[in-house]
Amino acid sequence: ERSFNRSAVNLSLKYFYMKRISSALYIFLIAATIGCSKNPDNTTEEVATKFPVPTWKADDTGKYPATMTAVFNLPPTLASGFTKNDKLAAFVNDECRGVGAIVEVNNLYLFFVLIQGLPEETNKISIRYYSDRTSFMYESRFALTFLADDIYGTAENPKILEFTRLK
Repeated sequence: ERSFNRSAVNLSLKYFYMKRISSALYIFLIAATIGCSKNPDNTTEEVATKFPVPTWKADDTGKYPATMTAVFNLPPTLASGFTKNDKLAAFVNDECRGVGAIVEVNNLYLFFVLIQGLPEETNKISIRYYSDRTSFMYESRFALTFLADDIYGTAENPKILEFTRLK
């Protein structure tokens, strides 16, 4: 008759299962690492375009007799890199309808924009922002609607736009 040492058998089983589990974990980690590695055939990385300093200018011929006023503050992600050489302007399609003037209000730098248009028009207005520090150009994610004599934002309650970087 043979006697079994139960504690030795239990230790052997524990060792057997621990080894299996650690081997499976090791194989999983290798597979995950290979799956997450870059594909050497796809070496293109997204590169942001550096833009020259814009020379935006709104019409000064009187073609657009109606105006609306807008006051903007940058979102925190862009405000942290703000310089006094940054630029912001309002556009209908690619036509500049107003250039922002930087005004300091309560230790915040705001952009005041007088947006031009026709009295009856309700065109969509996009806002573009140029960062002098990075030379990146951004465009507002949402368009405003031109409404003659309208006020969009104030010095006490400026509008914060969401921007997308142009590539």
